[in-house]
Order: sequence, then C-alpha cells, then structure tokens
Amino acid sequence: MVAEPPPAAGPEAAAVRRMLQRVPGVLFQLEVEPDGSMRFPYVTSSAARSYGIDTAALGSDDRALWHSVHGADRAALLRALQASIDTLVDLDHTFRLRHDRGERHVRAVARPEERADGGVTFYGVVTDVTAAAERHDALEDEARLRGALVALTNELLARDLDERFYQHVLERAIELVPGADAGSVVVLDEDDHFRFSAAVGFDLPSLQSARIPKHRMTVGAGDAPRIVDYAGAHAVHDDRVSHVLNRHGRLTEIRATVAVPVVVDGAVVAYLNLDSFRERDAFGSRALEVAGALAVQVGVALQRLGLERRLVHVATHDELTGLPNRLFLHHRLAQAVAGAHRHGRRVALLMLDLDGFKPVNDRYGHAAGDAVLRQVAERLRATLRAEDTVARIGGDEFVVLIEHPVTQAHAESVARKLVDALAQPLAALGQEVTLGTSVGVALFPDHTADPDRLLKAADDAMFAAKDAGKGHVRVATSA
Repeated sequence: MVAEPPPAAGPEAAAVRRMLQRVPGVLFQLEVEPDGSMRFPYVTSSAARSYGIDTAALGSDDRALWHSVHGADRAALLRALQASIDTLVDLDHTFRLRHDRGERHVRAVARPEERADGGVTFYGVVTDVTAAAERHDALEDEARLRGALVALTNELLARDLDERFYQHVLERAIELVPGADAGSVVVLDEDDHFRFSAAVGFDLPSLQSARIPKHRMTVGAGDAPRIVDYAGAHAVHDDRVSHVLNRHGRLTEIRATVAVPVVVDGAVVAYLNLDSFRERDAFGSRALEVAGALAVQVGVALQRLGLERRLVHVATHDELTGLPNRLFLHHRLAQAVAGAHRHGRRVALLMLDLDGFKPVNDRYGHAAGDAVLRQVAERLRATLRAEDTVARIGGDEFVVLIEHPVTQAHAESVARKLVDALAQPLAALGQEVTLGTSVGVALFPDHTADPDRLLKAADDAMFAAKDAGKGHVRVATSA
C-alpha cells in the first residue's frame, strides 16, 4: 500500500487534490495492528517536503517516522499513543521532528476508531507549531531569568557590603550569562583607581596588585554592556599594571569578553568582565541583554545597601564630628567586655571632659565651638590606635575604649598622651584657644564586670580629675 493514493479522475477529485495540497500540516491515517505494529496507509506528500520523511516507506514500515522523532521525545509520544489506543480518547500531543534542514516542533491531533479485528485506526493531522513553541520557550526563559535576578537581588540585600559581595555577584553572573567561562570585577576606589575585587578563573591575589587609573580604563569603558575585542584592550599605559595583567590576566587565552558597567546614582562604580576562553563569538545579543539586566539589579542592591549603611551610620555616629555616638559605644563596650571575659583580658575605659570649652561658645559663638570640637575629634583619632574606639557622648564629653593588650599603666599613659595632645592650641574660626582635658580611667574587671557600671566608674573618676584641676588624670577606685 502506498503512502498517498494515486490521483482519481474527474473535476471533483481534482478539487480534493488541490484542497489537500493547501491544507496546513500533514494529513495521515495510521493503522495500529492488534500485535502493536504500525503503518501509515495514507500520508500527504507535505510530510516529505516539510520534514524530510519518506512517505512511501511509511505505507509498510513506521521506522521512517520514529527515526525522525527527537530521541528525547519518543517515549512520551509512544505513551500518549498507547493511552489513546487504550481509552479511544483523541490523541493530542506535541513533539519534535529532526531532519537535515533543522528541528521542528509539531502537534499531532488524531481521532482513534476501534476495528473489528481489535486494531485501532487513527485519522489525524500534524501541524508545525515551532513558532509558538519558540515563543513559549522564550517566555519561560525570560521568566526563569527574572526569577533568577529577583533571587540574586534578595541574596545581595541579605549580604554585607564586603569583598565577598562582588565575588558572589560574579559567580552568579557566570551562571546566568550564556557563553561565560570566567570573569573578574574591578571596583572604583576613593582615589579614582579601579582595583580587582573578585575573580573566577584567575589568580585574584596577583591581580590585586594592579590598580588602573579611572581615566585609563579601556576595557568596559562606557555605561552600557558591550562585547570587547581583546586585541590591545588592556593598554593602560602603565608598565607595572600591564605586566600584571599580561602575566596573571590570561590575556592570550581570552577569546571574548562582555564588559558590564555597574551604575549607582548615575556613576559607574564597578565593571563586571565576563570572559570566554572558547570562541570569539561566544557572546551574542542575549548575553548582552542578560548582563545588562543583571547589572541593573546589582546597582539597585548596591544603592539599597549603601542607603542602609548610611542610615545605620547616622543612627550610630555623631553628626558634627563623625565619631561614634553613645548608642554605638554601648554596643561596642558590651562586645568588648564579653570578649575580655571569655579570654581573660582587660578593657580600659577613658572618660574625657574638656576644661574651658563653655567660654569658647560664649565668647566666639557656637560655630566656633563646633570647629573646636571637630579638631578635638581629629586629635583624638590621630593619637589613638586604629583599633581603639573613640566616641562623643555629650557636648564636650568623649569616651575612649581600649582593648587588649591593656594594663592600668598603659591606660594611664594613653590618658596623659590625650591630655598633652589636647593642650595644644586650637583654632576657633580664626581665634586661637587653649583648652585642658580631665580624664577618668576605669578597667574591666578590676573595678567592675558590668559595662554600665564601668562607664559610671570612669565618669566618677573624671569628676575627681576635674576637682583636682585642669589637665589631670584619675583612676577609679571602685564601681
């Protein structure tokens, strides 16, 4: 039996032939025998034109069809066909056909009829649904991307703004951007140089010795993602930086790069460079689209985290001097005491009160007094170690927290250094003023094990110092 019957004569038959030629899709008749074998007594010739199927062979052997069905779809198609045979419910199934001109998505719809011999005959049509399937796949891909970007934003907002922040961004970017094998992140620092903050596939510690001036940044220059031609891309006109990049940046291995600027408040704060070691055309328009969307989400997260950091800073720092305030001090003191208790160490607390500050305000005005307080804060910071904490807790009251290693003698020595530093003349809006400082010293656990009582002991010692005269230091006697 042939796949498509020979043409009949007459105008009616000619009309039927024209109609069959114009019907979209492939019309077919499928015979399923009681033993499970299959054949196609009738298949329109469009099966050969559209899908490269040998319609003549289908009349006696169904293998030509199954050879064309995508291997991943064969089992599901057989299950759908068997379910229709068992229930005599219409077949409606979508699968893929492969041939030398490409892969197509098709939908088969057929009605089963049971025969007297126990077999089943299907009458149906196969239509090409590739465009719809591609649109569906594109929508699903877009939904997955949006979900991944939302998840990334939530992940970033839950993190701290530290070096691992950019490493996490880079690792997720390599997962999301098609074609990416490796990458790096360069971040703009306070002196307008880009430095490497994260890397995958590169030696990050070695790259971190290279700092690229902002005005010489060529890779990724601009405010939109772009595909970079790496020929001469790192010509930063700095021999030392070029040496580091050529030695540790694997420039001879990189075939293509997508350079992605991260923008916050209209300014580029970082570049995310995604690299391919495989081929020069590894990145296309989709890679640029995904990279751009990812950069927007990273920028949003950075903006939110920056705002939160600023709000926390406002809540925990003195607006005038920038020093930590009483709230910060209480939190830090509790941490220090707990740590000292665990490790058997001392903590020293120094309470400072300026002598003669009120007359400065009265004589020269509050603006002059504010200028003096800012200078006092700077001198305290300059005199103390970076790991010591200095806070302003009142008008002219400051507290210094000194952690390990500390002894009473060391604490008294630091107190005298502070007295000497603040005894030097200060500028009050053009007027030179000289102040004294009274300092009270209390130690954990010598005077008390309670943070609040430790602060009270230092305060009492400070008043004892004031009673002794300008510029004195006194150590607490009890809590």
